[in-house]
Amino acid sequence: MKKIITSSVLLAAAVSASAAPLVTIGDQLDLFFKGAVIGKWDSNITYTSNKDKQLNDYSSVFRLGAEADYGRNSKFKANVKFYEDLTRYADKKQFNSNLAHVAANVSYTEANYSVKGVFSFDQCFQNTSTTMEANQNGDLVRFNNWLAGAEGTYDFSEKLFGELGVNWHRTEYLGDWSDLYADNDVYSVPVSLLYKVTQKISVGLTYQYRYTEFSGGQDTYKTLYGTERDDHFGGVTVRGDILPKLNVSAYAGITYRDIKDAAESDDETTFALRATLSYELTEKIGLFATGKRDFGNGASRQSSVDTGCEVGANYMMNQFVMFTTSFAYTYTDYMAGYDREDDEFIARIGVSYKPNKFLTLGANYRYLDNSSSVASASYMQHLVDISVSVKY
Repeated sequence: MKKIITSSVLLAAAVSASAAPLVTIGDQLDLFFKGAVIGKWDSNITYTSNKDKQLNDYSSVFRLGAEADYGRNSKFKANVKFYEDLTRYADKKQFNSNLAHVAANVSYTEANYSVKGVFSFDQCFQNTSTTMEANQNGDLVRFNNWLAGAEGTYDFSEKLFGELGVNWHRTEYLGDWSDLYADNDVYSVPVSLLYKVTQKISVGLTYQYRYTEFSGGQDTYKTLYGTERDDHFGGVTVRGDILPKLNVSAYAGITYRDIKDAAESDDETTFALRATLSYELTEKIGLFATGKRDFGNGASRQSSVDTGCEVGANYMMNQFVMFTTSFAYTYTDYMAGYDREDDEFIARIGVSYKPNKFLTLGANYRYLDNSSSVASASYMQHLVDISVSVKY
């Protein structure tokens, strides 16, 4: 089980890993060049509710990067990606940015055990539903996202196996808004014991301990919402091909949140869920659905219960063209000390065209509507992007 992190996919046009490498070193290491040019139109750049202050503009993103693959014929495999996005707006020059991104995955596999590790770093210049002050002020918020984790799997027998993980996620606010919004570090340790009912279906029990620590930001929010939170989850996990064409990965249970040193927040218990389903309707059409419910954290230390779902479909018209569409809904109920409820709707549709293994062209449209019980937190956005991506 992993910490739920909700994000909106603004850019599509992923390139297949089957492209020929730019450089091959020995039998194990392949090096690729990756680049893209993306044109976007955004109707509400800062997520403001005030129509008189809405900022819309065209922007161009120039992406330059590289990727390294190691372990073509080895038990140890590694993949490292780096790219930098240079974003330039036509009119709103104050939103221009250069943002770096790094992602790494490693794994080692033996007959009865395996180990996986992940790391990522992302520089961000964007707002969220909880950066209300920046949204209304017409500013964007700078922050860094750090993520690192490791997971080990061990087979005790042919039927019984266990999993143990350690994860860390950090959000670090920068610049003018760092005095208001609080950095946070989230540490989690999931443990699962699973039994193979069949070769394709596993069920078992999962426990996760999650610790959240806030630092910085405005002192008022520190007094209201505290500096530390302990979450304890216990539940049941199911994975595998439930039907010939239906794959399920899900856990469900109860999470207890203990909020420390908070004047306006109480301890809470909630039903928790994370589920992913995929179904092959035909050779060309794939359906998918996700569901989630978990505690969340806001930029000003607010605690919330987030409940959401997404349904969608992929249609492969031929070997070159694929269409994707989805609809997502999230209900956010902020806990004691912050009287607010949000209903967020996101609809997306996109198409990608891949004429060869080096080049991908994409076009996407997204509509976002955040309807809140707090008028200043309600906003709508239309986002269109067209992209050309190269991997060589």
